[in-house]
Amino acid sequence: MIKKIVKYFFIFVLGLLLVVLVFLFSAGLWHRWVTYPRFDKQVKAFQDRRKEPEALTALHTYRGALHAHSYWSHDSRGRLSDIIPAAKKAGIDFIFLTDHAHGDKDTIPRGYHGYYDGVLIEPGTEREGYCTWPLDSAVIDWTVKKDTVVKNVVTNGGIIFYAHSEEEHNWDNPYFQGMEIYNIHTDIKDESLRPLICNFITSGTKYKEWAMREIFDEQVDILAHWDALNSKRKIVGFAAVDAHENQNIRARYLEDGRVEWVGPDNHAIDTVEASIWNRWMFHAPDENGWIFKFMTDTYQASFNMVTNYVVADTLSVPSIANSLKKGNLFIAFKSLGDAKGFMFCSKNAEGKVSGILGDSVRIDNVKSFQVVSPLPGQFRLIRDGKVINVSADDQYQFTWSEPVRKGVYRLEMHIKIDGKYIPWVYTNPVYVY
Repeated sequence: MIKKIVKYFFIFVLGLLLVVLVFLFSAGLWHRWVTYPRFDKQVKAFQDRRKEPEALTALHTYRGALHAHSYWSHDSRGRLSDIIPAAKKAGIDFIFLTDHAHGDKDTIPRGYHGYYDGVLIEPGTEREGYCTWPLDSAVIDWTVKKDTVVKNVVTNGGIIFYAHSEEEHNWDNPYFQGMEIYNIHTDIKDESLRPLICNFITSGTKYKEWAMREIFDEQVDILAHWDALNSKRKIVGFAAVDAHENQNIRARYLEDGRVEWVGPDNHAIDTVEASIWNRWMFHAPDENGWIFKFMTDTYQASFNMVTNYVVADTLSVPSIANSLKKGNLFIAFKSLGDAKGFMFCSKNAEGKVSGILGDSVRIDNVKSFQVVSPLPGQFRLIRDGKVINVSADDQYQFTWSEPVRKGVYRLEMHIKIDGKYIPWVYTNPVYVY
């Protein structure tokens, strides 16, 4: 009798466990075997339609990651052996780091600074809601008023963009130069953690980028706020990867032979003895000594999800920084397709380019707007925050020659994937005065 009770109880527990597992992972398994393969096939078909567009400017376009973290931040252990291969695979030309300060007297440059295997890295700081790049040797005193920090950095030739635009800032400060119009971390805040984890577990390495793409929501309120601010003065919009490569579980051997487990935000979870019970999970140490890694927010996935395309003359800090200040950039969700070759500009009565995205142009020098794209989609021209024209169907180029009046003109490009249009490109405006 007791044996039967134990048997049925054991069967009940196994059945209950199976039900729980099905409940937890059913959606993730459906995505893994149905949704993601279909999405992947459509995206690849879209990318195969690439055509090199007409070059509207002699300037170069460089892909960059802004707002990223390395080992210098308390919540990251990212080293060059993590960052550079990821950047190369994602086609990233430059990275402007924003490592957290170690104290109130923040000395820059520190950490990584210079060219590494062709990738340009410039150090900066994320603190007090700012992405700060002094662009020179500097000591930032964070004990003074926040607005004073902005004024000091900017008047000395540096850059200050607001990070996390969903948070409160002094939007009336006349010195800040730009803001995030998309941030991966901002986007993930409204997500439920359980389905995300299940998606990452079931998707494997093949569909990791699509599992990460699940977090995407168009930042409508932030875009509207950006438009409103631009009606008063130029505010540069950029995309933040906010990459730490820290939402993961890793393990490595310590000098005494024990195993250290490290969890999210670089927090040590536990230190245990290596034994037959855990050795089966370990592999040979990688470049950084990790013998186990379950990675979600890898540098490569972050760099590839959203990318800044900066139009500049050379791949150098002065050139890239100057273009960032001017707003000569657009952002694209690169995992959907590489937007290099895309351009939005104004043209004069002679049909010549009179300004590119980020430029301010006199109204008597603007007869039309033109966009060229390496991939087809729907173009949406926005003036002063309102859509004034939408292309009728998917096109590689778009021209708007209705009577031009003064205003702030920016362009969005949406592409059709899985039966619906989704944002692919956001440009900075052409300011017509």
